[in-house]
Parts: sequence; C-alpha cells; structure tokens
Amino acid sequence: MTSTSVDSRTKQQWQALMERVKQRDRKAFEEIFVYYSPRLKQFTFKHMGNEQVALELVQEAMSVVWQKAHLFNGEKSSLSTWIYTVARNLCFDLMRKQKGKELHVHSEDIWPGDFCPPDFVEHYSPELDRLKLQVVKFLDTLPEPQKQVVQAVYLDDMPQMQVAEMLNVPLGTVKSRLRLAVEKLRHTMGEEL
Repeated sequence: MTSTSVDSRTKQQWQALMERVKQRDRKAFEEIFVYYSPRLKQFTFKHMGNEQVALELVQEAMSVVWQKAHLFNGEKSSLSTWIYTVARNLCFDLMRKQKGKELHVHSEDIWPGDFCPPDFVEHYSPELDRLKLQVVKFLDTLPEPQKQVVQAVYLDDMPQMQVAEMLNVPLGTVKSRLRLAVEKLRHTMGEEL
C-alpha cells in the first residue's frame, strides 16, 4: 500500500483494519505500526524532549495497541485518538515516575558511548575490556530476566529486537529490563569503587 493511499484512509477503513488486529492479524498491525510510529515519535519527543525515550515510548505504545486491541471501540473514538491517548498516558506516567529524578539511566552511564567498532583498532580502548569484566563480575547480582538481557545485549552484542524474539517478550520489556539492570549495575559497581 502506498503512503498516499494510507494517508487517505477513512475513519471506517482504519476501524476495519483495527478489527483485523483484534483477530491477531499481524499484517494489519504492521500497517498501523508503519503509519503511526513516525507520528508518535514526533508526538512523544515533544512531551519528553529526548529522542531515545521517545523511541522507547513509541515501542511501548504500539505494544499496548497490539496487546489491548480488544479495548478499542470505534464507536467511541477514532483509531488515531485512541493511539495518541495511549502514547500520551505513557508519557505522563513516565514523567510522574521520574519527577525529581534524572529522566533515565542510560546504558552509556556504565558503557562507554564513544566506543569505536573493532575495525578501528587504532581507537580501541582497553577500558572497554575492563568494563566488560566488571559487568561480568556483577552479573549474578541481577535477577535472572535482567541478567539474560544484559548478557545478550552487552556481552553477546545482540540487537534488542533479536533479544525480544529470543526471549519471546515484547521489545518494551527488553528495554525495561535493560534499564533496570543498568541502574542496578551502576549502583552496585559504584559501591565497589
């Protein structure tokens, strides 16, 4: 389907597409995801002011759309209104949780953000090996679900989407486990220094 024909869909056509999603039609969900994700990213970025957080919220919002499709009622609201309400509520929930705190603990807080790929050997930093050893040392302090995600993402260099598929959990769950693990590792490693 071309973007022009997607953009010109009527409220009833979007509603019919969502009815297919309620029947667990992945193709229908993919069409909704492809159309709404970039729009939701702009929307969540305006609320949060952080691109990475905005991307995570889009993933979480679309996960909610898939998991709670049965709650959508086309007679009460349009699909766009429902999806944007889901995203807005997630933004507000996160802002409430983070009130008075740093917005997020990022992986860069314990993992160097300026790490160069291995093909740039002249820029290789031995600090990375030391950091990996520290992470391995403290890996057992994490709950098993968080440990699996840290092992896969940081030590096995797997993309988060692949980890989600491997563990058979939503991408948002992988991101949440990773965020919690990073926070715990940073705290635990800080006590040792």
